[in-house]
Order: sequence, then structure tokens, then C-alpha cells
Amino acid sequence: MPYKFARDRENYELYAGGGVLYSAPGHAAFPVRLAHEIFGRCMAYWEAGQPARRCTLYDPCGGGAYHLATLAYFNWDRIARIVASDIDAEMLALGARNLSLLSLDGLDRRIEELADMAARFGKESHAAALAHAHTLRVRLAALTQDHAIETRWFRADATDKNAIVAGLDGTQADIVITDIPYGQRSTWHPATLALSAAEDPVPQLLDALLPGLSPGAVVAVAAPKRTQIQHERYRRLGKFTLGKRQTVFLQPSE
Repeated sequence: MPYKFARDRENYELYAGGGVLYSAPGHAAFPVRLAHEIFGRCMAYWEAGQPARRCTLYDPCGGGAYHLATLAYFNWDRIARIVASDIDAEMLALGARNLSLLSLDGLDRRIEELADMAARFGKESHAAALAHAHTLRVRLAALTQDHAIETRWFRADATDKNAIVAGLDGTQADIVITDIPYGQRSTWHPATLALSAAEDPVPQLLDALLPGLSPGAVVAVAAPKRTQIQHERYRRLGKFTLGKRQTVFLQPSE
């Protein structure tokens, strides 16, 4: 069995994109179970080298932040802060809405939206999403009694080191999980600095991350199997392959 940390096939209906969580047409949501597995492996690598504490989780290709929001619900007690950035302003706005669902105020606004849609259109899908939102609110109220997860987002090209450093503004990421753009549904933005310089975006992304990583940080990069994920200033911790997708786990070697 490839899964070590998400072995149980849970009902992820509450977290379906386009239900309570926001989605965008043409943008596929990262699988919840796979994200949970990747996070679990990252934490195992990270906690092996230091005392346990809540982590700062960052994605420089954050997109709609769907995976970050779902990760929070499943791993609340292990996360202190979630940071997302993206070069696409529209996707970043979508990500901000999804991260707002990690606060009671944000979830209450979503409940109002869903209630309005259910009343106006009378669709079963809206009624189901509204019921799921109320279920999530009960869960979120319990989770936030212990601690709130801080959320931040900023616009930046993932291959632009200066933009990443400026956006993080002193925050250091402990865990980085990113699904790099590829295929028909997601591609590198035309304004990506690495593309303008005719360079491979992956090494440039890894280079851009280095100043913003905490000591012992773990970086997980999901990509098609054929993609080379390597950098001279990182060492490989492991690799997880499922279907046509690979996830490579790296740690700065300095």
C-alpha cells in the first residue's frame, strides 16, 4: 500500500471543491487524501530532526489554496500558520476566500452565501453544501478553541527569489508543499521569471525558496513522473509515486 499516513478512505464529501470550499472552472482540486499523505510524510521527516512544534506551511504555487484549507481541517493541531502565494491575481483571490474558511467569521460568510443560493435557486447541491457548511462550522468551533491558524497570502512569482523573500517578510517556512504547474489545466504563467530567462522553472523555484526556509525545513514537490526534481543545494529525503504523479521530498543541505 503506497499510503502510510492517510490509509483510511474517509468521506471527503464535506471538502468537495465547489461545495463549501470555493473552486474555479477549469482548475482541478488537488486530491484531499493525497495532500494529507504528503503532509504526513513531510512532518515525519521534519519532526525527526527537532523537537515537535506546530509548523508554518507554505505553498509558492498556492493557486486556489484548496489543498491548504483541507490540510488544516485534518491537521489542525500540527499547524500554526499557513502562507500561500501565486503569480496569478485571480487565483490568489480564490485562495484568500478558501483560507478565510479557516476562521469562524469567514465560514459564517460562506454559510450566508450558500443559504442565499439555496433560497434563490432551490438546487439540491446548494442545500447539501449548506448542510456541509454547518457541519464544518461545528468542527471549526471546536478546533479554534485550542488555537487559531494564522493565514497569509501574497502575490509573487514562485521563481523570483526577491519576490518570495519580500512576501514572506521574515516568516520562515517549515513545510513547503507545492504542486507545480503542468499539463492542460495548469501551466507556468507567461510572466514567470524563469521562462523569461529561458531556464527550467523547477530549480529556480527551489532556489527562490532557500532564504525563506527554517533550519531543517522539508520541501515536497508534486509533479509528473518525467519531471526532474533536483537542486545542488538540496538533498533528497524520499519519493512517493502514485499513478502518473510523483512527489519528491527535499531538505536544504546547508
